[in-house]
Amino acid sequence: MKKKTAFFSLILSIVVSAFGAPAKLSVVTFAISSYQYGWQHDSNASREMADTFVSSLKDNVNSVYSGKVRFESAQYFDGAVTKDEFTGNTPDRYNFVFYKGHGNTDLITMWPMGEYVRNTDKKFGGNTYWVLIRSCLVLRNGMSNQDPWFGGVHSILGYSSLSTPFSKYKKKYGCGPFNLGTCTYSVASYYVERDFATNWIKGKQEIFEAYYTAVYKWVYKEHGKGVEPKIVYRMGYVDGKFFEPWKEKFETSIQKPVFVNPGSYTSIGSMWVTLGEPEYE
Repeated sequence: MKKKTAFFSLILSIVVSAFGAPAKLSVVTFAISSYQYGWQHDSNASREMADTFVSSLKDNVNSVYSGKVRFESAQYFDGAVTKDEFTGNTPDRYNFVFYKGHGNTDLITMWPMGEYVRNTDKKFGGNTYWVLIRSCLVLRNGMSNQDPWFGGVHSILGYSSLSTPFSKYKKKYGCGPFNLGTCTYSVASYYVERDFATNWIKGKQEIFEAYYTAVYKWVYKEHGKGVEPKIVYRMGYVDGKFFEPWKEKFETSIQKPVFVNPGSYTSIGSMWVTLGEPEYE
């Protein structure tokens, strides 16, 4: 009987390891393509980025975990992206919050004319474990104060530099025998969101590795723009183990808020990669 119990326990541990991902992944996106009265420049790529992020997360979850991870999403565009909506309880209901619109150090813009959300206006918490802010300069090195954003969120991805979106275009390269022919392939801003989701879920990479690898490939290498992707976080002990959120993988992620209260974390951390010559003005 003891041998059978031990054998059953071994099989159970293998099954748990193979399907050890969270039971659910939910994502909410806030994207502004066209601002009220044109008070900020339009960005046609914003909706594409949001749509791609949702679809890539969903496709990768379904592909890797075959229905064992429940996926949920909600999306807000243009006029629905208001300060009241963003600073209220809506983001707190979702595991991953995505924002695409214009930003600056410690703030992001909303759709109504002249409306901003500053770092002191919103603490990401509740069921939110990760945030991706696809805006310029929000996490600028030496000038931003990341701490007010944190109310239980594990980490926030963004940019220390300008983050210039670009529309889809074709890039030419030599192909065929002796590279005498000319072929093309596509390059688009939203490939960053697509590849980040793939790297993190299907590739099972650490969250910051998954992010900066996607930025490196499509913004720096293929688009030729200098850029500084960054992640910010609090770190310390969770359930007796030291937790460094920049290393978090989806499959083994902590499914609860962390470091909510002052004194519950050891320090505030950040990591970034400087690719080429980023612009800051």
